[in-house]
Parts: sequence; C-alpha cells; structure tokens
Amino acid sequence: VNLTVRKGEILSLLGENGSGKTTLMNMISGIYYPDEGQIFINGEEVKISSPENAYTYGIGMIHQHFKLVDIFTAAENIVLGINDGKYNLKNSVEEIKKISEQYGFDIDPEKKIYTMSVSEKQTVEIIKVLYRGADILILDEPTAVLTPQETEKLFRVLRRMRDDGKCIIIITHKLHEVLSLSDRVAVLRKGEYVGTVNTAETDEAQLTEMMVGKKI
Repeated sequence: VNLTVRKGEILSLLGENGSGKTTLMNMISGIYYPDEGQIFINGEEVKISSPENAYTYGIGMIHQHFKLVDIFTAAENIVLGINDGKYNLKNSVEEIKKISEQYGFDIDPEKKIYTMSVSEKQTVEIIKVLYRGADILILDEPTAVLTPQETEKLFRVLRRMRDDGKCIIIITHKLHEVLSLSDRVAVLRKGEYVGTVNTAETDEAQLTEMMVGKKI
C-alpha cells in the first residue's frame, strides 16, 4: 500500500469488504502497529504507537461502532481521557459550542448519551476528535447508520471542515457517496493499493473495476 493524503481534501478510501481499509486506517490512528513500512506527516517520518500518540500528530478516528459512555453527557464524553489537570466542564461546554458553531453541528453538550439518536452520538464522536485538535480525521463507514437526511447533513459538515483546511479520509464502499462527496478516491483490493483517481474524472464503472479487478 502506498497512500498519499493532501491537506484540505476529502479522500474516499474505497474497497470491497475485507480489502484492508479499516486495518490500514487503524495503523494510522494508532490502534495497530505496522509490521513494516513508513508513515510520514508533513514530510517527517513518524511512529504512531497508540491512539493517544496519534492525537499528538493531529490524527483522530471516528469508528463505525461508537466508543461512548452511555450515562455521561456529551461534554463529559468529549473531555474524558484528556490529561490536563482538573476538568472544567463549564469551559469545555463553551469550547464545544464554539466548535459546533464553526462547523454547523447540532448538539446539546449537556444531553446524556443514552437519550441520543445515532446521528447525535456520531456528532459527539466527531467533536471529541476535533476537541483534541485533530487536523486529519478518519471516518469508518460513517453513513452506514444514518438516514439519507442525516447523511446529507454530515456531508455539509465535512465539506466545511475541508474548506477549513482539515484532511478527511472516509472509508466506504458506497459509490454514489464517493462521487458526491470526495475530491479524490483511493482504491484497495485484497490488501493492496490499486490507485488514486480524481473524483471529477471517474465514474461508478471505473471505480467498480478498480475495486473488483474486472469489468462488471
């Protein structure tokens, strides 16, 4: 695999189930440690040994299965695990509101997780990553759990983040979403990198062929 991601772009990582998309992103976000190879950020080689370590490089991943504490509020979940002395939830709530306004999130920081819709929980996960200062956001199958309306809302937020200079990687196998959202598409097949194409210059037929290895 040889993958390059640019600042201020949405890159779709496309491939069939089992092609290695999540595994690759788990290496970049510090969950798995690669057996070999190199990772560079801004031209500098880095070693990413844990998700906490990944945050120091501005990398955060939003997983398909959310990792939230149900009986905590959104704000409590967002600050949980940040080791900067004493928690000041009042200040944190202000900061969360600021992030929400900047990107167009719709969230009540005081709301308990167990009373939230799936879309709201996903919003908490995304803000959790932004709150920690991530510039590179990885979303694993983010629309699998959303209605079409919620998906469109999420895409609007992601475009705002991109325009703000963030780098967004979306793991997906939904071709119509790839074509409507991303700037470029990188394709994996059976654990190997097939290539990257500009979204504006491709179509479903070409992407399917890249994914599967033959015309369908």
